[in-house]
Amino acid sequence: MEYRIVSDDDNTTVIFKGDITFSENVSFRQILKELADNTVATCVFDLTEVGMVDSAGLGMFLIAKEQTDTAGWKLSVTGAQGHVASMLKLTKLSELLAG
Repeated sequence: MEYRIVSDDDNTTVIFKGDITFSENVSFRQILKELADNTVATCVFDLTEVGMVDSAGLGMFLIAKEQTDTAGWKLSVTGAQGHVASMLKLTKLSELLAG
């Protein structure tokens, strides 16, 4: 998994590329730390270039959602396609992370 964080004013987008799996746990936590260290009002996870997410990846999204709720900013997901969109829908994370 690769990622890039793009910010303008209070809006932040994390653009992911590759698969989001258990092996990306440390990198994902680094993303959350970077977001927490900055003043973020809203954040969008752009999953357009993500081909696969496993159960650990879904769990990481839940951790991110809990962190945003605690910190008082909003998180949403966009661009999910194919397998990723199916997994988000199956687990109802698509509803939880809807803009």
